[in-house]
Amino acid sequence: MRKISVLMAFLITGYVLGIWNFLVLPKYYITFGVKGFLISLIPMLIALFLIYSEAESTKRTRYLIYELFFKIARTPALIFTLVMFLLIMLGITTYYSAYSLVYIFGIGAKYVPVIAVGTIILSVILLLMAKSKTLEFISVVSILFVLFAIASAILVRNQALNTVTAPQAVQYMKMAVSSITSFDQSLTFRGVLYMLVSVLVSFGLGAGVYYVIGSFTPEELDLKKVLGIVFILQIILSFAAAFTVAYSLGAAYQGFGKAFQNPNIPAEESMNLYLKFQDLKEYAINSEKSPMDSIEVFYSIPEVLRGNIAHADRLIYLLMLSLYFAGLTTIIVLIEMGSQILSEVMQLDRSKSLTFVAVLGMILAGVMVVGDIRTMFLVVPFSVGALIAAVEAYPLLASELTRNNGIVAAVIGVLFLAGLMTLYYAIRAPAITVKIGALLGLVLFVPVFMNTMLLKSRR
Repeated sequence: MRKISVLMAFLITGYVLGIWNFLVLPKYYITFGVKGFLISLIPMLIALFLIYSEAESTKRTRYLIYELFFKIARTPALIFTLVMFLLIMLGITTYYSAYSLVYIFGIGAKYVPVIAVGTIILSVILLLMAKSKTLEFISVVSILFVLFAIASAILVRNQALNTVTAPQAVQYMKMAVSSITSFDQSLTFRGVLYMLVSVLVSFGLGAGVYYVIGSFTPEELDLKKVLGIVFILQIILSFAAAFTVAYSLGAAYQGFGKAFQNPNIPAEESMNLYLKFQDLKEYAINSEKSPMDSIEVFYSIPEVLRGNIAHADRLIYLLMLSLYFAGLTTIIVLIEMGSQILSEVMQLDRSKSLTFVAVLGMILAGVMVVGDIRTMFLVVPFSVGALIAAVEAYPLLASELTRNNGIVAAVIGVLFLAGLMTLYYAIRAPAITVKIGALLGLVLFVPVFMNTMLLKSRR
């Protein structure tokens, strides 16, 4: 396989394996155990089928995404829906990637927007370099991310087993660890639904990325083999993160217990450790708690590890760096793919389209420092993500693009149904910010109603 094919394989791997493997998916590996894992294989296979079909459609025809949507699928308006979703995912990914560096630098959360801006600037600089160098950078970072994540899980396990000695803490830890490999965990409808959508979001569907990747993928690159590797790594990393959370639960319980018994530790610090433990405990047992409410629990781990297990600082650096690298590879791909789509649709040169996407990404990541705004944006992928994925797959129904029209139609139907249910739960949520987030998600579909007008204007 030529070098460019290897680099393209790493590009796809770097995009798919991201922050969701740390922040969301471990929850369901713990709360649902092996039954949940087996069920999660269904949306994984659906996602892989769509990824392969979308990438192959442009790889085989050598159409660019807008050409394909306009000339063959006759749905150019869908491009604008996908671009808006891409920008939202760029903002979310950048914010939570930047948040991980707070624990490495030992600074306050108020600096997250600064780190986010720096991350996007770094990404743009790399993209303005020779493309092969950018792909090489993604390859190296992807390898480091995988190695760091696995090493972190092993080290947290070893240190927790050696350090956590309080009987109740050991019990909590053992319960969380055993639940991951248990067949006895109960399933809930809403929890399984959230898990299905979380898996789809984790594979990066809904942003049009795979159509763009397919348009410049080398002919000799076997996408099936690449996606097979991604499938295996997705499972390994999600399990690694799940065990990291489970072993951290014991350290969290022991930490707040020691703090309450030590009169030299301020009550505020003791209460903070207690709340972190409660967050981790809720994460590990409550499957129906929405992903929006659980996504930040992973950041409790550095606080409960520090001072409670040996060599905690090294572990924290390793864990948070792996999370940052996971986000960085995704950010670079999102900016590049968004730039390519915009340059094609709006006839912009590459530097202008890169700047446009980067500035919007900075703005979205920056405003998410406000809690309510962050919640509204987070609701979007978890309320309409499945619907966006269905919209993204719709052009595949064109007879020129696939021989599996029946399968594609069935997959779109499943995604549409799942999307309607998650949208229903978001609209019915008591929090007004969640309702607004769901409505924001619906706004993404407005361009669809302009499809006829766009078709007429391009004749």
